[in-house]
Formats: sequence, structure tokens, C-alpha cells
Amino acid sequence: MSRAEKSTAEQSGHIQHGVRKAAGVVFMVFGTMCFASKSIFVKWAYEQGAQPEAVLLYRQLFAAPLFWLIFIVYRSKLPAKPEKAEIFKACAAGLLCFFLSPLLDFIGLHGVSATVERMIVMSYPMFVLIITAFVNKKMVSGKTFAAILLVNAGLFLAVGGWDVQALEANLSGAFLILLSAVAYAAYLVVAGGLVRQIGGIRMNAYGMSAASLAMAGYALLRSLREQPGIVLSYPPAMYGFFMIIAAVTTVIPFLFMLEGMKRIGAERGAVISMIGPVLTIFGGVLFLNERLTPVQWLGCLLVHLTVSLLEYRK
Repeated sequence: MSRAEKSTAEQSGHIQHGVRKAAGVVFMVFGTMCFASKSIFVKWAYEQGAQPEAVLLYRQLFAAPLFWLIFIVYRSKLPAKPEKAEIFKACAAGLLCFFLSPLLDFIGLHGVSATVERMIVMSYPMFVLIITAFVNKKMVSGKTFAAILLVNAGLFLAVGGWDVQALEANLSGAFLILLSAVAYAAYLVVAGGLVRQIGGIRMNAYGMSAASLAMAGYALLRSLREQPGIVLSYPPAMYGFFMIIAAVTTVIPFLFMLEGMKRIGAERGAVISMIGPVLTIFGGVLFLNERLTPVQWLGCLLVHLTVSLLEYRK
């Protein structure tokens, strides 16, 4: 190969690499935008009369087949078929991630703004640190402890701070969402090694299927005991909206963020995903007409900055 041909080949390689990286950034940003819109879509569903349990149930029922479709497409690139114990662990992790955590989140979101909800959910890295330290029987570092205090202070301000009226209005919903963040943190601790063993795509397919069955059982019990029409008493258009929630806020973000991280790496992907809470805040203001007090804005900012620094240090 001549020098000119080699130079042309190198330039072509650089261009392809640049295009791949640029596509990765676009995929990550788009996936993050879709994921950040979850609270907005769910709030819209509530405004149309949907119950939290129904939104979550149909989100899972519509998302599970799509995750299996993704699994079929990527199957040849995944690790070998998992053992029964690994399948059981994946289903158990799915119950934490796709059933317990979102159930608490969706019920809590009924009583707080989308902005406050996103800030509370964003506190999950704090609980990952606490759970990991407890499991490994290690004390957290001074910097980590300071970060935990700052996050807690920010959460206190975000739900109303010293404004007793705002605090009482947000407290019950905020507590449920905080438990949701704990459940999600527990999922991350449990699933860390499992993802490397069986792959995130396979684990999501197993986990979403298990969570769908659990949510169907929960909704059935609620229907029999308390609210007979909690699942089936909606117009056809609402079921279409449930499908949009499943696709836009659950499946599409997973697929686009997966492809984005393949192109730019998990570290850069994690940095880009930090814009998610900011997008949720703007969405709440623009589409839901949400208004927070200056103290609540200060709390949201404190949580966002502290958690972003924790993630960046990783």
C-alpha cells in the first residue's frame, strides 16, 4: 500500500471512529431524554384518571414482550445459557427493579411533583454506598459520609424544608419514593455481578417477565378486595397511552442507552445520563406547570450536584 493510500485509509478510519462516537452521544442523549420523561407521562396518565397500579401493570405487560424481542435480536452476542440459579437470581433482581421499586415510586408520585420525585429517586447512589458498606462490613469514608449528609439535607429541603404545609403535603409520597430508591439500590448491588454473567439484556427479559407476573397478581388482589375497576375500567385511548409509556419510557431508553454505551463507553455514558433529572425538571415546568419554592429548588440543586459528584468520582 502506498503512502497516499495509507493516509486515505487512516483518514477514513478516523472519520468512521468519529461518526461512531457522535452516534453514541446522540443515542445516549435520546435515551436519557426518553427515560427522564417517565414522570411526565405517568403524571399525565394520573390526570386522565389512571391509577398507579394500572399504569405500572400495563407498562410491564407491554414492555416484557419488547424486551424478549430485543433478547432474540441480540441473543447470538450474549453469554452462554445461564444456569437455573442465575435465572432465579435474575427474576429476584427483576422483582426489586421492575416491581417493588416502581410500585413504590408510582404510588408516591401520585402525591408529589415530578421534579421532587426525580430528585428523591436520584438519591439511590447514596443507598448503594450504604448497602455496600454494610454487606462488606466496612466503614464509609469521611467524604462519602459528608456526601450522604448533603444528599439528606437536600432531600429535606426538596420536600418542603421548614415549610410545615409543604412538608406535610409531600411527606407520605416522598417516603414511598425514598423506599423505591432503596429498593433500586438493592437491585444494583444484587445485579452487579449477575449482569456480567448472563448479560443485561437477558437479565432484563427475565426480570421484567417475573415483575409482570408479580404485578398482575398484585393488581388482581387489589381488584378483588378494594377496587374492582382498577385494571379494566379505562377507555381504549388510555391503553394506547399505556403502550406509549412502556415503549418511550422503558424499552426505548434501555435500547438506545445500551447502544450509546457500546460506542462511547459506560463512563462517558454515565456522565451524559446525569442530564436526566434536569430534563425532568424542565419537563415538569413546561408540561405539568409545576412550581417549587426557592427552598425546594435549593434542595433539588443540592441533591443533583452531590450525586453528580459521587457518580463522577467513580
